[in-house]
Amino acid sequence: MNLVVTGATSFLGTALIQELLHQGHQVYAVVRPGSRNLKSLTDSIEEICSCQREYLAERRSQDRLHILEMELGALDNIASLIKETCDIFFHFGWDGSGSRNRIKADVQQKNVEDGVKALWGARSLKCRRFVFSGSQAEYGVCQTVMKEDMDCHPISEYGRAKVEFGRRAHDICHVWETRDHYRMEYIHARIFSVYGPGDHPWSLVNTCLDTFLKGGRMELGACTQQWNYLYIEDLVKGLLTLAFSDKAALGKGIYNLAGSREWTRPLKQYVEAMYQQCGGKGSCMYGQLPPNAEGPANLIPDISKIQERTGWKPEISFEEGIKRMLEIKNNNSKHDDQDKGRKAHHCILCGQTLEGTKLMEFKGMPASAQDIPDEHEVKEDKGITLCLHQCRTCGLVQFDCEPVSYYRDVIRSGGYSTTMTDLRTRQYRHLIDTYHLEGKKFLEVGCGRGEFLKVLTKFPVRAYGVEHSQVLADTAAEDGLHVVQGFTENPDTVLGKHGPYDVFLSFNFLEHQPRPGVMLDCIRNNLTEEGMGLITVPSLEYILQYHGYYELLRDHIAYYTFDTLRYLLESHGFEVLEQETVNRDTLSVIVKKRKDQDENQQRNKGLPTARERAFDGLTGSEKETAPIDISGLAHSLTDIQSQIASLCSRLKEKGKSLALWGASHQGFTLAATTVLQDHAKYIIDSAPFKQGKFAPVSHLLIAGPDYWYKESADVILIAAPGYTEEIAGIIRSRYGTRVKILALRSNKLEELS
Repeated sequence: MNLVVTGATSFLGTALIQELLHQGHQVYAVVRPGSRNLKSLTDSIEEICSCQREYLAERRSQDRLHILEMELGALDNIASLIKETCDIFFHFGWDGSGSRNRIKADVQQKNVEDGVKALWGARSLKCRRFVFSGSQAEYGVCQTVMKEDMDCHPISEYGRAKVEFGRRAHDICHVWETRDHYRMEYIHARIFSVYGPGDHPWSLVNTCLDTFLKGGRMELGACTQQWNYLYIEDLVKGLLTLAFSDKAALGKGIYNLAGSREWTRPLKQYVEAMYQQCGGKGSCMYGQLPPNAEGPANLIPDISKIQERTGWKPEISFEEGIKRMLEIKNNNSKHDDQDKGRKAHHCILCGQTLEGTKLMEFKGMPASAQDIPDEHEVKEDKGITLCLHQCRTCGLVQFDCEPVSYYRDVIRSGGYSTTMTDLRTRQYRHLIDTYHLEGKKFLEVGCGRGEFLKVLTKFPVRAYGVEHSQVLADTAAEDGLHVVQGFTENPDTVLGKHGPYDVFLSFNFLEHQPRPGVMLDCIRNNLTEEGMGLITVPSLEYILQYHGYYELLRDHIAYYTFDTLRYLLESHGFEVLEQETVNRDTLSVIVKKRKDQDENQQRNKGLPTARERAFDGLTGSEKETAPIDISGLAHSLTDIQSQIASLCSRLKEKGKSLALWGASHQGFTLAATTVLQDHAKYIIDSAPFKQGKFAPVSHLLIAGPDYWYKESADVILIAAPGYTEEIAGIIRSRYGTRVKILALRSNKLEELS
């Protein structure tokens, strides 16, 4: 037969196409233009061919796979690309299912309209049957058996859109049949919890297997809710049964696709089965996380309708399915051992693999901004290569490296600057006055020495802080501040002794975290029901707008935009009330704790989240985010290197000397990646703990402001964006007009008057 499959690069789409080609059908696979998942589809087809030599002797599978790159909104014109009639149209394409767009009504409504266009496209190809991938999300939260004829009460815009499209598709097909005498049967497959090879890495099944195989600790909720799993191979067979069954026996309408009724059991039993098949390594810790506020969400599907009408029934038990997955993982592990240079990395926000998502590579970068080598360590100090990625699912830009060793500690060199003191004062005043927070308990998470907490004590609130570094926490306590040692290690970690708190503060700390979701879950659990928060992170928009490649450093493992920051916060139970850009280069948001349970907490409790359930039967293209344009960063790297080389050449010709001001990550990166490392005399910085050490990679001496009187420089280049005017004032006050002041503004060197 001639068949069409939209969303062809997904977990489901790829598995279905493999089976269709194996059966000898001709497949037109619709993928998003420029899809980064296309290679995984073609590679999987190659793998089938290599395992079926006798079949290739008759006809190669690739010859019957036709890739069509087109947007979902253009599916009504698909006949312009396919010049023959087709039999069945599988529509799995649905944008925004695995991202923040799942909760946006406008995005989901467009999916409905695109689905209608797919219907018209199927009609133009004279298809006799249209199979749509519905979802268990259509039912909403159920505590009883889920049957096709029950009322649906979806809780997400995604689920509502799936229901709406099903109703519209049914009505349209009915009109065609009665008015035009054109019969195209509409089949709505409600797909439940599917697992198997190729599933997303952050699913409960993959997370458990990966954790147990490594001997790790899996922290879960009670896991007492009823659940049901279906292996991907059984799902594909079920879909093909719906597609190819005799129409008289099948009829039209909705069909649940899930595991057998007798497979429904407490989720804990599924976890225990995986634990045993992984050799009993690691540990399962139940009841470690708080229960769902709405109670356990049971999954009890009824599949009697499809069984009675088609005879289909699942054949692969959960134990057998896990056995197959473990065999594949073990084989992959052997291949990885043979290729030591290959390492899989996953998005720190949503868990999607980062393979094939590299935006840019930076060589010779400092290994950290705070582990500054002293005179004994400088000989061993070397630069590193950093690879910048963008997650195809949630859009977060991030490095694929391990975090720095001190990511839990807050080390601020500019905490007492006038710029920062004035900014925090303004932010505190606005937050307290606008939301009437006088007398409330504030907690700064990651408070360092208490630099910003001290500013807060001037306001009529109760100020507390928690800091991972014992030395820093003790320093703050000695200064009269209420600070204790601690960190957001797990969602149930208790922060300090004075909670629950009314307001939390987090200043440029989240971008250091390899598990930002865990940090937010922990904070949320330490807040009152009406709890609020103020969060700042460096702005990726600023870096891209001003092409500041020197703003990138390993310490900041993640680079947030307002969109990705909002997605992270909303995914972990916070509502964003306000957002603004402060100090030109920093995102600032005010949030409020939501009463409903967030998706990532669901996953941490051992419950598949609404977002995970939304992936059932969906396409790879639905999970993709368009890549950001970082061409400006690449240009800025060469432009700045050229400008600094020209500057140093001119100064050398005139016999003039140059020093940097700012032992910041910007200064370290500039010195390491330009000729400054060969021409600058030293770096000036006001932070005493940095003085006497050496800048990483460039190995320039870091000295205090008074060092200039000992070893003067004719020109000082300020490399501390955000503090430029303040530092320029200090230079003029200390050294007078004898020094020429330059500053790096975005990607241009400018002289300050």
